[in-house]
Formats: sequence, structure tokens, C-alpha cells
Amino acid sequence: MTWVVRAPDQQLAKHEKKLYSRVRRVLWDYEPLRASHAEIFIDIDDQAVRLRGRVRTLPQKILADVLVRRLSEVGSVTNELIADPEVVRAVADALAQDERTAPYVMRVDSRHGIVTLRGEVPSEAVQQAAIDLASRVPLVGTVRNQLVISGGTLPAMALARPSAAADVSDLDAVAVRA
Repeated sequence: MTWVVRAPDQQLAKHEKKLYSRVRRVLWDYEPLRASHAEIFIDIDDQAVRLRGRVRTLPQKILADVLVRRLSEVGSVTNELIADPEVVRAVADALAQDERTAPYVMRVDSRHGIVTLRGEVPSEAVQQAAIDLASRVPLVGTVRNQLVISGGTLPAMALARPSAAADVSDLDAVAVRA
């Protein structure tokens, strides 16, 4: 995969073409973004810029926004870029919230919206549940299954949330030491 900036979906006015070229150039000149092979869609509407697509890291998402905002011709920026850590978090949350998959440790990786699930699960039913849950997460493009079926079934369990009293006593202990 190479670094790709997609052409706008509609015809642009002359000043919009110029702005598109400037935005494309400023993003291209940012080496970490270019080296990550990001796919970015740039939409221009008068002086409004919308960034869509996928990037590898949250800092790349933030910096793309900052770089475009610094251009004098830009009136506003809508940043709809999706960073891989956002995808990983969304899938991990979905797996942790489902009683069929919550008891099992599954590694979730993402690269440009392609999610890979790794780990051991006890049955095809749990494996399929994990794949189905991951594929239903809106940020996910596709799911690659590298889950291995082995081991026994674990009971579903919920982790207890620490009590507020524990937080207060920890703060008291810190205050006494200070």
C-alpha cells in the first residue's frame, strides 16, 4: 500500500483546486504521515476542508488537522480521520462487553481498518462471536481471524469497580506522607 490522497468526488472551482493542492502538499510533506502509507480523502467546499480516511496513530490524526488549519486559505477543518488505536479500542471494548468473549484474552491489532484477532478461545462458537462482534464495529473495514481453538471454557465474570472509599483512603495516606 502506498500513501494515497484521493481526488475529490466533485468538480472544484479554481480557488478550491488551489486549496486542495496546498492541503495535499502540506500533508505529503509531513514525513511520518507519508511513511505510514495513509489513505486520506480531502474534500473541499469553498474554504472548508474535510479530512477522511485512515492513519496509523492518534498523533498523525492530530497533526494532520493542525497542519491543515495553519494554512491561511483554510476557513475550517473537519477531521474525520480514523486512527488505528481508535479501532483497536472500539473492538476491544466490544469484546470485553460481550459475555461470550469477555473471559478470554484476545489480542486486537489494526492496520488501516483491517483488524486482526489473535489468541486462544475454547470453541468455534466463541471464535465466531469474536469475529461477528469485531466486524460490527463501525470503524472496522475487515476482520482477519487468527484465533486458535484450544483450552477449556471459562465462566463469565465481571471485574469489581474500586469503591469510592478506597480512593478517599488512598488520598488520606498520600496527605499524611506529605
